[in-house]
Amino acid sequence: MSRILVTGIEGFAGGHLARHLTSAGHEVIGLHWADAPAGLPGELHRGDVCDFDATRALLETTKPDGIIHLAGISSVALSESRQMTTYEVNALGTLKLLEAVRQLRLKCRLVLISSADVYGRSNVGRALSEDLPSLPLSPYALSKHMTAEAGLFYHRAFGLDVVILRPFSHTGPGQTTAFVFPKVANAIARIERGQMEPVIVMGDLSVRRDYTDVRDVVRAYLLALGRCVAGETYNVTSGKPLMIREGVDYLCGLARVPVEISSSAAEFRPHDIPLLTGDPSKFMAATGWKPEIPFANTLSDLLDYYRGL
Repeated sequence: MSRILVTGIEGFAGGHLARHLTSAGHEVIGLHWADAPAGLPGELHRGDVCDFDATRALLETTKPDGIIHLAGISSVALSESRQMTTYEVNALGTLKLLEAVRQLRLKCRLVLISSADVYGRSNVGRALSEDLPSLPLSPYALSKHMTAEAGLFYHRAFGLDVVILRPFSHTGPGQTTAFVFPKVANAIARIERGQMEPVIVMGDLSVRRDYTDVRDVVRAYLLALGRCVAGETYNVTSGKPLMIREGVDYLCGLARVPVEISSSAAEFRPHDIPLLTGDPSKFMAATGWKPEIPFANTLSDLLDYYRGL
């Protein structure tokens, strides 16, 4: 059993990760800024990753064997309206965590969660591999590029045991309506309850993205603690791009009442990339990981989650 610190444990992936770590027999220490959901497992500590002294004190007290750093702003749209906050939380918060580990000379692995968004328009139309350049197109993507560069610097300069993961799109029960499939699932549940008109207004449904179930993704995060090479970057993705319309149509097919989908230019994102798909072979070779949950099950579970709220 290991003691694993999860920052941002109250978030979408954080909750799933905490449950997975617990089921795998690990002791979970959680750092949360917002209110933690009821029933979240682990030893929970409220705090701000940007508060260096508090973060250092937490690390000194708990002495984790591993850290999985999820804390941060994860919405591209929010990053565009709150650019400086995004840089402060995602980039500076990561730097403070790294510096606290360095000062305390902790012998623990840090898994830093970057994002596939860092690729931007690099190699558009093909599967993206880790050796391609980062060309971020949003404040969120830039902040995640900075996160990764900070981690790699601390590995090179100070010998910290750091691994960078670049997850591609993932979804599942508990994800907020700031993201496309939860938005549709929530709307369907509300339409079924008679709480809104049976029309869902969407943006560009022609874009294609790799999608993976969040429960498969958090399995990858745990594997990275023990099986990846320090100082390396790994894609975490299904490698199977899906047109957004396909997922939306599947959800609508599960609806208990007729639902109409309407596309509006006002919902389009200015920097959307037509195809974002990744090559997961490096991570699969290092860890033996592969996605196990069919995406149809993911969408069905997501809709059931919103029906239950």
